[in-house]
Amino acid sequence: MIERLGYGSRLPARAVIFDFDGTLATVRAGWMEIMLDMMMETLGPLANDAHALRSEAEDYVARFTGKDTVHQMEAFAEHVWRLGGEPESPEAYKAEFMERLEHVRADRLSAAEEGRISPDALLVPGARALLQAVQGRNLEIYLASGTAHNEILREARLLNIECYFTGMYGSASTSLTKRELLARLVGSGIPGGAILTFGDGRVEIEETKAVGGTAIGVATLEPDCVEVDPKKRGWLAAAGADHIIPNYLEPGLLELVLGQ
Repeated sequence: MIERLGYGSRLPARAVIFDFDGTLATVRAGWMEIMLDMMMETLGPLANDAHALRSEAEDYVARFTGKDTVHQMEAFAEHVWRLGGEPESPEAYKAEFMERLEHVRADRLSAAEEGRISPDALLVPGARALLQAVQGRNLEIYLASGTAHNEILREARLLNIECYFTGMYGSASTSLTKRELLARLVGSGIPGGAILTFGDGRVEIEETKAVGGTAIGVATLEPDCVEVDPKKRGWLAAAGADHIIPNYLEPGLLELVLGQ
């Protein structure tokens, strides 16, 4: 079911933006638990209420989802400092998290690369069919992610989805942030109201709404991606999502993209 929270723009989409991790791909499914577990190893000894500590960490992790991971680690380092600890640099924390996540990511990508699983097993259900349908309407389709640019390019190729995109942008000094991509599209003559974004993070939802576009929150409960995750739904609704979906199997989703 497509849950309608707002109405978004009434204009048919001319450009469609997709976030990557958790929105299209499940290569990094479970990353938030890995990140929070890592944070709690440092936060836990600094205070008695583990539940409150984890809840606060979860809030800032969610707030910066969609941006470069270093932003989450900056908030983590500040949290450690407030509790009287001596934080490492955000860059060091990011490197540690990426090392832990890499074990999960590498196993899944190797399975796809070696043919032990289908690429679609690492996509949110219905993603490929929707990408094909949108491409068939001659719309511009962009991939925009806070994940490293070179990783996005490799993973899109391994998952056999790179062919659907007009452009792909990850986190790198030579790439575009989501805000910059939106600004470029508007500057090229595409009205903000003709931009539609799919994302599972607050950042892409808020940035899309800031230019007058329509934002669809992909609040999928990983790893099965069948139901809506209540926590994700809450974060995305608070960010201003116009619609909430659990995956891309929902009837009427293409009509929503086309403004019908």
